[in-house]
Amino acid sequence: MKSNKKRLLTILLLVLTSTLPLSTVYGASVLKITMDELLTESEFIFEGRVLSVESKQTGPKRIHTFVTCEIKEIIKGEYPEQTITLRFLGGSVGNLTMAVSDIQIPRDGERGVYFVESLDRNQVHPLYGWSQGHFTVMADDTGIERIMTSKNQPVTRISFDADSVQPTNETRRVKAFSTGVATGVTVEQNREETKGLPLNEFKQALRKRLNETNP
Repeated sequence: MKSNKKRLLTILLLVLTSTLPLSTVYGASVLKITMDELLTESEFIFEGRVLSVESKQTGPKRIHTFVTCEIKEIIKGEYPEQTITLRFLGGSVGNLTMAVSDIQIPRDGERGVYFVESLDRNQVHPLYGWSQGHFTVMADDTGIERIMTSKNQPVTRISFDADSVQPTNETRRVKAFSTGVATGVTVEQNREETKGLPLNEFKQALRKRLNETNP
């Protein structure tokens, strides 16, 4: 449930009455960001594969889901281990369920490119911009690995601030709320007829932009 008067980045706790022993639901609003913001504000960016997904009760009415990933390639930042565990608020343990709207937790076995906001801070969602910093990787029928959104929609193009249409005075004053993808990410709805950007091209574009912004 979202307030029409205050749509904040903070989480609004709503305890719902249910036939289940306990069911807790959170609602959230996340601001829309740009691809440049994703690159700049993410401390760690990597291509990886999900090895395990485990939900644990971390408080009387709190659950977190821990997603352990194999790091296949680092795009930005440093990490000393070959695996990393990302912590998401929400999940199910026995009859206790905590659901957070707009949080999509990576699936077991998933491959993707992940934009981690911070390696030190515990957050509601570890990825910058939530689903905006979560891309999946899927191979097409020829074996080419292609980049998709967190909902497996083909990403056909990415552009950065310098390539984007300049914002109007109105859009400068009012920051939009996220629809799941960052500004600069072109998504096609028809997955069957459209193939996403090849993974290698996606990573090359990210590295090229990083080199341009950090000469």
